[in-house]
Amino acid sequence: MNYFSIPQILENLNHESQDKIAVIHDSRKISFKDLYHQAISLSNFLVQAGIKKGDRVGICMNKSIDQVIVILAGLYSNSIFVPILPNLKHDNIKHIISDSGMKMIVTDSMRFKEIKGFSNDLEIFNVDNNLIEGIDNNKKWRFRLKNLDNVFDCISEDPAAIIYSSGSTGRPKGIVVSHKNIYDGAKIVTNYLGTNEDDKIIAVLSFNFDYGLNQIWQTILNCSTLYIYDLLLPNDFFSFVERNKITVLPLMPVIISRLFDKRFFNSKINFDLSSVRYISTSGGKVSSEMLDNLKRHFSHSKLFLMYGLTEAFRSTYLDPDQIELRPNSIGKAIPETEIYILDDNLNDCKPEEIGELVHRGGCIAKGYWNDEINTKERFRIIDRFPGERVVFSGDLVKKDKEGFIYFVSRKDNMLKNSGIRISPFEIEDIVDSYEGILSSVAFGIENLNVGHDIVLVYCTENRNSIDQAVLISSLKKDLPFYMVPKFILFMEDFPITGNQGKIDRLSVIDFAKKQLE
Repeated sequence: MNYFSIPQILENLNHESQDKIAVIHDSRKISFKDLYHQAISLSNFLVQAGIKKGDRVGICMNKSIDQVIVILAGLYSNSIFVPILPNLKHDNIKHIISDSGMKMIVTDSMRFKEIKGFSNDLEIFNVDNNLIEGIDNNKKWRFRLKNLDNVFDCISEDPAAIIYSSGSTGRPKGIVVSHKNIYDGAKIVTNYLGTNEDDKIIAVLSFNFDYGLNQIWQTILNCSTLYIYDLLLPNDFFSFVERNKITVLPLMPVIISRLFDKRFFNSKINFDLSSVRYISTSGGKVSSEMLDNLKRHFSHSKLFLMYGLTEAFRSTYLDPDQIELRPNSIGKAIPETEIYILDDNLNDCKPEEIGELVHRGGCIAKGYWNDEINTKERFRIIDRFPGERVVFSGDLVKKDKEGFIYFVSRKDNMLKNSGIRISPFEIEDIVDSYEGILSSVAFGIENLNVGHDIVLVYCTENRNSIDQAVLISSLKKDLPFYMVPKFILFMEDFPITGNQGKIDRLSVIDFAKKQLE
């Protein structure tokens, strides 16, 4: 029988696979059979609590087996799950709850009391010690309810999740992902990575974004085993990999930097890491130093450099055999997709000519939630593909004569820090609200370890600088850690453009770069 969704795959595993361990976290383990039963039990509870097909269910939890169960329960209940990073700032969580129109949110003790105050109409449940506690009725429901009826009733194009990612407006915007998107992403990535039932996948990444979620989907699709791990110190990580004979390492550049941070990594300890078959990376450029460290310590492993955007999950990958020849390339199109580089007139760019990366084929999301304007701008129908939507990535790239693609820059000047995309305007909005600040400009200087170091330049109403310690303290209070500027500079006045009367951002940036030289 042909399946189109991860819930169908999990439900129809053969008897041998059902008894296999699916997920391990610390001392807790769960088989595929129990994972299915607990997800179905919880989905029944969600339905009994009033969740209907298409309702949004928020999930704001720390990474755990319980989070995996809640995610799957959301799928089985026919709702649309909305993952929320639990360490987001108060205003962003509130915005996601409001923008998605979620009816219910499942959280844990970290944000339970805070979220309770967001809305009287929002039903909130606390997952703690394998229990669900309802606020209103104060009843406790165990995951293992007697009723195990499967209520899954979706088709492939039905929305499965809304994944929020910062947009050019500075507000997180929701990307609607279908059941087919999830399944196709897992199948396509499995295809070129070669993930199989013998693999032990380490889950270092968050389950709140597409890359981390894909590790759950691949685990179920291939009957692999997922090892949840919270990264603290590098040597503990390597010891964990050695001890558990991990075979698959999905990483991001910011994590690679942490693993080989000279302040904490003891290179004199020889770990046996030969069990690792492959390492995959996404979420930013991998520096030559990162590559050298990975090759030195994982000499038996294949390394896949990948490029993607949440609007289409994954677009390209660089084959391991090409890394020595062209380490700066993002590779070529993944299976079941085509990648085009188009100029402003929608003509194909020639080799070495810079244009926008356009994604056609598999994994294209359904659009932005409640945002028709941005959906039409990014998900477009063009003459060469009548009736078919393609994704305009907003990334400027070029290709060499052999067709290998190279990233140049973001079209909309988005920044990236710690694997998270950032709008400079979001930072500026906060700074401009401070008393005495007249205006500000935020931009990034490339730092391969984290993506970008953020630079803030400001001017004041009285043309006097502000106590930098006070300003930094305010920024740390009002911004997530990854958005706090590393460098802060003062200008007496900002130059303006002669024709529009707007701030001449390029001149401000040039001034700042000269000051930082």
